[in-house]
Amino acid sequence: MAGWGTGSFENEDAQGFLGRLNSLEIEDLRPILRRAAEQDEYLEAAESSIAVAAAEVVAAVAAAAGDGAFSAEPPRQVADWIKITKNQAGALPDLIDLARRAVERVRTTSELKDLWLEAEGLNEWSASLRNLEERLSA
Repeated sequence: MAGWGTGSFENEDAQGFLGRLNSLEIEDLRPILRRAAEQDEYLEAAESSIAVAAAEVVAAVAAAAGDGAFSAEPPRQVADWIKITKNQAGALPDLIDLARRAVERVRTTSELKDLWLEAEGLNEWSASLRNLEERLSA
């Protein structure tokens, strides 16, 4: 398993996404989430990890806007990015739904799920994603 934990940002792909976050606008999250939520192809692990990280960013933006709840303090990069993009929160309602659907797809049908099944960490990883789905549904 390429990573060090079951959390949304506890793998190399999510950390790479965080490193690029400052160069992204809120609308740049849409194609990442749409591809994960709507494509018919099998979701590879890297793409799945990035989609989950993007969904966490959407959940953090929603929580900061008063439309959701943090499960924990977001990473510094996310908190800094939210301050910069706060005025772009108008795109949030449909992004929240897209993020929730992307997370559900990763949790149920993805290489990342299969890898966690092999690593015997599926229950903890699944619980983490269910928590994210709940925060996106609130």
